[in-house]
Amino acid sequence: MARRSAGEFDRRISIWNAGLIDDGTATVQGPLAEVGKRWAKKVDVKDGERLRAGENAQELTTRFTVRSDALTRTIIGGFVIKHKGVTYAVTGTKEGREREDVIEITTAARPDRAKEA
Repeated sequence: MARRSAGEFDRRISIWNAGLIDDGTATVQGPLAEVGKRWAKKVDVKDGERLRAGENAQELTTRFTVRSDALTRTIIGGFVIKHKGVTYAVTGTKEGREREDVIEITTAARPDRAKEA
């Protein structure tokens, strides 16, 4: 099979995660910090697909596809993707449907909330 064309990955995203810190009493989640940037393909989930899945909240579900590498293989729920001022909470990840060299990241954003910097 041919490699995916570089043109598919036309969105620059930043990947954020909150590390664990010791507050003197316990280990707690620290503030979000950027852990990397990657080129990605962005696809918003269609409303019909969301209805079949039983979702009814005012959330925008988006899938970002990125090349698989040491960073992108560690992305799990709790990570955050930022793109064009919108913050997307990661809800799940999986290997690409057709290829193992990509990771699909499913995210949720609230369109009724103000954009973040």
